[in-house]
Amino acid sequence: SLEWKAGDHLSARLSFGQAWRFPTVGELYQVTTIGTQLANPNPNLRPERARSAELALVYADGNGSVRLSLFNEVIDDALISQTNINTPGITSAYVQNVDRTRARGVELALDRRDILPGVDLAASLTYADAITARNTVFPAAVGKLLPSVPHWKGNVVLIWRPVPRLSLTTAARFTSRNYANLANDDTVGQTYQGFYKYFVVDARATFKLNDHLDFALGVDNLNNNKYFLFHPFPQRNFTVQAGWKL
Repeated sequence: SLEWKAGDHLSARLSFGQAWRFPTVGELYQVTTIGTQLANPNPNLRPERARSAELALVYADGNGSVRLSLFNEVIDDALISQTNINTPGITSAYVQNVDRTRARGVELALDRRDILPGVDLAASLTYADAITARNTVFPAAVGKLLPSVPHWKGNVVLIWRPVPRLSLTTAARFTSRNYANLANDDTVGQTYQGFYKYFVVDARATFKLNDHLDFALGVDNLNNNKYFLFHPFPQRNFTVQAGWKL
């Protein structure tokens, strides 16, 4: 990693890395069955090798930071889990080596305090183009998105402290359409075992009674988004919490 400081607040950092991930004993040799899910091993799996690079520009001062990153990662022999339905009612899972995957993109992240009196803001937005670059066993996957990696993903958290003992937090998160398999042919995403896009807003109010006792009231999935990431996620729900610290 190399870093260059352009002044008191601005810096540029260039990072490179290489990593290996070896298949687990279960992926190599263990046959397991959980309900209707059958996991098949493959003793011929090879370790994957990842080469990563990132260029990050960072502005930081007494009120927080702003970062812009460009990244690129290439993985040879990527170990990716897939599922097949061999017989009705039986789902078979297996891990395979994909010749090469490539992910490149850009991320903007900020963490700022007191953007207005008593207001803090944290947010990030990421664009990733993560695809199968080469797959001799399954050429139909080339150029398609990698499983569970959407093009767009972001979140924002806004905290307001109108009085010292009260904090009001609103958080929003979203992701664009993503897929479960290498061919991206699982086009029905809003169902069990499907993957789809979502936009969810959460809210929370916390009141600190004293140094030992606080209360919180929250609403998760305030907008009641009905979304699936293999299974349906909870719709609008409420939480009440009391905390005591010694």
